[in-house]
Amino acid sequence: MVVFPLEYLVEVFTNPLKGLMAHELAERGYSQSRIGQILGVSQPAVSTYIKTKREVYEEKLLRVVDRRQLQSLIRSALALVETSTVEMLRYVDSYALALLTSLKLCPLHKSQYGELQSCEICREIATTRTAKILDMALEVLKKCKNCHKLVPKVLMNIVQLGPEGAVGFPGRIYVEGTELIARESPKPGASRFLARLLEEVNKKHPQVLAVANAAYVALDCASRKLTVARVGPSDSEEEIVKNVSMAFSREMYDVVYDSGGRGIEPNAYVFGVDAIDVATKMLEIAKCIENF
Repeated sequence: MVVFPLEYLVEVFTNPLKGLMAHELAERGYSQSRIGQILGVSQPAVSTYIKTKREVYEEKLLRVVDRRQLQSLIRSALALVETSTVEMLRYVDSYALALLTSLKLCPLHKSQYGELQSCEICREIATTRTAKILDMALEVLKKCKNCHKLVPKVLMNIVQLGPEGAVGFPGRIYVEGTELIARESPKPGASRFLARLLEEVNKKHPQVLAVANAAYVALDCASRKLTVARVGPSDSEEEIVKNVSMAFSREMYDVVYDSGGRGIEPNAYVFGVDAIDVATKMLEIAKCIENF
């Protein structure tokens, strides 16, 4: 019997993710009743999830995403639970649809169902994921106590690569009082510099699909929580792109601190698998500057 793509997605991704999320939420002190409300399942179902070893769910999920992507997904989903259950559901749903449209599930699906060798269904599924993810990332940062302190003098932007190219916030993100505000909704081509930087890093590490610039703060503290590199001096945007991308030639980093140069403000560049992942890493940096 052939399993439709959306059914297969539930089998190999959505259900195992719920199981792993149940474990993560339980470890954070959530009751089984509350976990059920968050995941949209009954309390007995949550009990079954928790009785099953988390390694079972991880093993299933690692068939469709790599370990770093899984860690980023869980971190982002948990951060969104604290913001809004609806936003978490929207993010996970968007992530799942992106798995389909990326065609990453196709080889696995086709290997189990010979009748699907010529299937092209998932190529036809349209998604507007990129702009939605950017909006959600900004909402995460808006609810952060100290994130306004991460906005540099040149202002902030978040950029993500999608089917439509690099998408960011036109006019950047600025601070009014202690609130982060975007001048416009996300659009393709909004930040040519960050787009160029991201594209160069993406060539070396295709799983890196998003970046944000932030103030050059809390380097030592951030280094204890995230993988961090330092580069510079950089006297132009071209040198920043060159220096940061060269750092990624050695290994993959969460944050690259660039010391700036003549007429160039020092900045930190936060990278991730998507904009939500970037935002959750920025939350970690923000926690470092409680007394900044």
